[in-house]
Amino acid sequence: MREHHSRYSTVSIALHWTIALLIIANATFGGWMEDASDAEKLGYYQLHKSVGITILFLSLVRLGWRVGHLWPAFPGGMPAWERILARGTHIIFYVLMIGAPLLGWAAASAGGAPEVPLYGAIPAPNLPLPQSHDLGEELGDIHKLMVKAIYVVLALHVLGALKHHFLDKDEVLHRMLPLLRNPRR
Repeated sequence: MREHHSRYSTVSIALHWTIALLIIANATFGGWMEDASDAEKLGYYQLHKSVGITILFLSLVRLGWRVGHLWPAFPGGMPAWERILARGTHIIFYVLMIGAPLLGWAAASAGGAPEVPLYGAIPAPNLPLPQSHDLGEELGDIHKLMVKAIYVVLALHVLGALKHHFLDKDEVLHRMLPLLRNPRR
């Protein structure tokens, strides 16, 4: 089953932009957490963990939605290499949007971070992992590497959308923009 032939559904668009904004915000919070004084660190950690688990949850919802509501068809004449790159980029995004928060949570859990409630209210226990500073560090390093990979894939994604809009002059960008329809139609 495909969504409307030239546009994503409102649910897909809302999840796409919400997750995108949360990823950008959480990268910022993670940077603040790294640079914070010891007194500020717990507050930033709680915010970073809260947003990260929200990204994880919304990414799982988005993946479930995507399985039941597949993407609109590619524009006619789109080369096979571009279709493969687009599909590959989306698959990698899902792996990263699910894997990075899980690894961050696992790193904090293994490293003995305090159990902080999400947004100060929702219980979010540590994952049942052995307590090991070394394991926490290793998982944290992989988490940070995945975050860097998100930046690379995000750049490819944005550049691809801009290429379709300005060079190919097709509908790819418009089908994911909220409240805007393609003026070229």
